[in-house]
Amino acid sequence: MGPVLEVGDRFIRQVYILTICLTIVVAAALLGFKRPALPSFLIGSIISLSLFWSIEFVVRRLIQPGRTNRTKYLLGFIAIGKYTVLGGILYFLFKTEWMNVYALAGGIALVQGAIIIKAMVLVVSILSNKDTDQS
Repeated sequence: MGPVLEVGDRFIRQVYILTICLTIVVAAALLGFKRPALPSFLIGSIISLSLFWSIEFVVRRLIQPGRTNRTKYLLGFIAIGKYTVLGGILYFLFKTEWMNVYALAGGIALVQGAIIIKAMVLVVSILSNKDTDQS
């Protein structure tokens, strides 16, 4: 029987930790740039982490067996509210002259990058376990 692949609380916690570590490393690397890349990157990483946290919060609280249409409406309301707030924040950020768009986008993509890194680690560990089993 092959290895069981499960994604649970431990995986999500590891994504948070990896994202924070990546934020610290990239922020240290951005200290030398003249254009304000560091604040833009930090704002993007805060946005990314808050979106990830809100998805986790909504799924843990609202997605349960036996829930009815009320849950669907509540999920829709939360999504509309979340993206309205995000749109407002992004609108005001893009209106500012000092923001570095590329650093902001890098910060927003940070959680996705952490998830990809964790997935690659899982794949490598599964493949390395298959190689040791075949030997």
